[in-house]
Amino acid sequence: MVLGVLSMALVIAFQAETHALIPLYAAGVFISFTCSQASMWTRWRKRREPGWQRGIVINGIGAVTTGLVAVIIAATKFTQGAWMILVVIPIVVLGLYAIHRHYQRVAEELVLDPKQVALLRSGHKPIVIVPLPGLHLGVLPALEFAGAISDSVTAVHITDDLEAANRLRDQWEEWNQPVPLVIIESPYRSLIQPLIAYLDARQQNEPDRPLMVVLAEFVPKNWWEWLLHNQSALRLKAALFFHPNTVVADVPYHLKR
Repeated sequence: MVLGVLSMALVIAFQAETHALIPLYAAGVFISFTCSQASMWTRWRKRREPGWQRGIVINGIGAVTTGLVAVIIAATKFTQGAWMILVVIPIVVLGLYAIHRHYQRVAEELVLDPKQVALLRSGHKPIVIVPLPGLHLGVLPALEFAGAISDSVTAVHITDDLEAANRLRDQWEEWNQPVPLVIIESPYRSLIQPLIAYLDARQQNEPDRPLMVVLAEFVPKNWWEWLLHNQSALRLKAALFFHPNTVVADVPYHLKR
């Protein structure tokens, strides 16, 4: 897809003039020929497989010849478009090399030391946070799930309306549940940043315990109605994905109508 888009951009930029595109093609082709011939020459020199003397001469001549042609084309057709190849190819090579180094670093970091296996068996129960948009049937499965996996569960309600928050607190106390309710005031109607700040504060108090955020989400009967719900949960999951030592769990509530 990327090659297709770039090709269309070149065709449009050069007004579909094939003669104008030839310098780009020729420079790219002969640079590729030079790289392949030089790589084969290096292979023969290192491995010294049967027939390597003949192969190293052929590929050496090929590398020098195609290299000279690439230099001549780049010099004579530089202003006619060959400069693009001389700029793009090094950028692509450096990008691929950076990707390769990233994969190497990730692989090194994920190496499992057998001595650390015991740490997986003796983990602490998580601190569970249940963001509470309100008190209704949709949040009950999330609260029940949270209580089943941990003895440290806190419901957190973030609001910019203190009167509505006080009514929610009264309903919560009347409900008489063992789960504590924390209300955080957010005057700018922001949900994600106040919640992350609260998670950071809890993490600092108990750094050895993992955090778990349990989200109550509605599942409408019709798929197109899903667009009308759970948008805050989607943004929250995207933000918490990059939050260290944090697990996010979705607890769906299926609407029947």
